[in-house]
Amino acid sequence: MIIWDAFLQYFVMTAERIKIITLIILALMFLLKTIPPLRQFIETLKRIPPKILLFVILVAAFVLRLGWVIWSPHVAPSAGTEDMIMLQHARDLAEGRGYRNVEGAFNADRPVGYALLLAFFIKLFGSNLFPMELLHVVFAVAGVYLIYYLARQITSPAVGLLAAALLALFPTSIFASKIILEENIFIPLWLAGIALLISDLQKPHWNKVVIAGLIFGLAAHFRTQSFAMGLVVFFSWILIKKNLSAAISRAVVLQLFILILALPWAVRNYYRLGEPILYTTWIGAAMYFANNDTADVRYPVNPTLEQGGDLEFSRAAKELERNRAGKKAAMKWIVSHPGVFIQKAVGRMIFMMGLNREGWVVKDNFYNIRTGRQRPSEKFIKKLDKLDNDYYGVIFLFSVMGLILYLFRSKITLQQQSFWVIIFTLLYYFSIVALTPGQRKYRFAIEPFLCLLAAHALILFSSPDEI
Repeated sequence: MIIWDAFLQYFVMTAERIKIITLIILALMFLLKTIPPLRQFIETLKRIPPKILLFVILVAAFVLRLGWVIWSPHVAPSAGTEDMIMLQHARDLAEGRGYRNVEGAFNADRPVGYALLLAFFIKLFGSNLFPMELLHVVFAVAGVYLIYYLARQITSPAVGLLAAALLALFPTSIFASKIILEENIFIPLWLAGIALLISDLQKPHWNKVVIAGLIFGLAAHFRTQSFAMGLVVFFSWILIKKNLSAAISRAVVLQLFILILALPWAVRNYYRLGEPILYTTWIGAAMYFANNDTADVRYPVNPTLEQGGDLEFSRAAKELERNRAGKKAAMKWIVSHPGVFIQKAVGRMIFMMGLNREGWVVKDNFYNIRTGRQRPSEKFIKKLDKLDNDYYGVIFLFSVMGLILYLFRSKITLQQQSFWVIIFTLLYYFSIVALTPGQRKYRFAIEPFLCLLAAHALILFSSPDEI
């Protein structure tokens, strides 16, 4: 009953307003053909050159994020401890102490990319984080452009423009610009690599595979989710091109170049820790916290020995020992409890994508207030949280419709078949969530894809001739 209970809790018995808003938008989409002013407005938009519309969308995306960064009274760290740890890593690197933990020992608890980039900005600008936040804004605008480009690659410019507009206005993306967060850099890199994979499917060229591998390799040093994108390449070429040899060769080459970008950090870890860890030593603990008898679908649980916790993991004193013991204990539990594992894994996905409250980005933005500024009223903060949650909920529901409409289309071109790259990317991402703790923050990385799918549904409902 874990799956069913989670589904009821996070999708069915909550978010009535989101569902009503979605139904109203749906009704408007169908009424577009019968209400002359609405049709005239759409026809006017169609006459505007796509480049001009895209420029307006990108400017809006930039202004909204820059405006938020300037206005927000937030200063790091936020509600969690991750950005506090990241800031300390960055300061250590900037001051020449290397990548160390709070006790001062060399470690590899998380990917080094963001801390290294942040250290560069600290070296140049000191404790002033505004230049880093400005970089977040620039990368976010790049992400808006890339979702337009991806949608245009696999459907049409109309879908691309709408997807870009939806992402440009996405509250989570706007509010996140102010937060010390790896996804701010990871998402555009990930999208750029995926755009190259789609381009290679449509017009094969090995240079695209190599460059995509290097981009994914770089992205994995910010968030590790791009480290095995060869799986996406393999299944995409099998399904779309039906070419096993090309699928294998491209997947291998892509993974090879991802690995090349991982080697310097692995060499450093071998030199400092005695083991060539590719990205992070936290993988074992994350797997163990998600896969044990006491783990909930919502948050990681480290069970005590009295609760049936793993003895070897509990006794592990060093991060390498915890990493190995965590992986071992997690796999042992999964093999022993395959049914419960599936239920909890699906439950974690449902929680991550749920429609009810428990947001994160607004809470993080008002946790720590800059000296001389005043915290906004709780009423204002709740309204922002409601806006963020409602916008996400509507986009998610339309993205589900967009996916269903695509899967049930009878005839599609090679261009439209490339949609499967997005689908396999989402399946790949969900497989990672299935093995590790589920958190609402983790859906941030895939929200651009939800905008793409939602735009696909909205254009099909209102102007199917545009696809």
